[in-house]
Amino acid sequence: MEQNYLMSVLSSLVLGFKTNSFESSETINQKFVEKINTHMASMINGGATQFPVIINIIGPIIKYSDWYYTGTQTILNICKHLEMDDRVSGVLFNIDSGGGMGDGTPELADYIFNMQTPTIGYSNGMVCSAALYLFAACKRKVMSPFGNKIGSKGVYIPYSNYDGIFEKLGAVIQDIYAPDSSLKNFAWRQMSENNNPKPFEDSAKEFNDVFTYDINRFYGDQLKDDGKFYEGEVYSPQQAFEIGLVDELGSIETALEIF
Repeated sequence: MEQNYLMSVLSSLVLGFKTNSFESSETINQKFVEKINTHMASMINGGATQFPVIINIIGPIIKYSDWYYTGTQTILNICKHLEMDDRVSGVLFNIDSGGGMGDGTPELADYIFNMQTPTIGYSNGMVCSAALYLFAACKRKVMSPFGNKIGSKGVYIPYSNYDGIFEKLGAVIQDIYAPDSSLKNFAWRQMSENNNPKPFEDSAKEFNDVFTYDINRFYGDQLKDDGKFYEGEVYSPQQAFEIGLVDELGSIETALEIF
């Protein structure tokens, strides 16, 4: 996740925990599906026999619906249903996200990339990290010239150790492992006991290698490597267009006209 974006959403998450205002995953999914069904019904009632469907991917990317956000597993299932519907002429993924979880994202991206139904990735906001993973998988990529940033390709693993706080409060913290469990929580133990980040770095690299492979698979020869993209640089819409991260700059209305 792009770091500035993470800080921007933390306040709403903290407030949600404080006020207990989070919705259940069932409610989140129900609202998400109802919005799509309402759109489809309005198109049918208007006499359309074929029409595009918009899927909003707004906010942090997570695997299972929680807090205020729809998970990639739910979106994946919706994509499967839409692809079986002959009335759907295309799917536009309206993305405004600074990224999120790696878990679950490659699965949804791979499905989007292989959909027979035409797909468009569109954003008038932010498309970073895990959100870029999904955006890149779309057959056509459009961004508003008034959008925010796109990029931040890469992986990191957050690490926090709160043992010191609890120890100051008088707690005695000690983890005792079975003699034959030397590799259990190995990365965590190496970091907390030896200040050795290498196991975490190796894990991040493994995922990032898959991320890089998929980006190259999705873009092919279209993406021009400027020496910064694979290092995690972020770009304005115009800069992204110049290196091939987006196919064109325009509004969501012009993007829908492609269908």
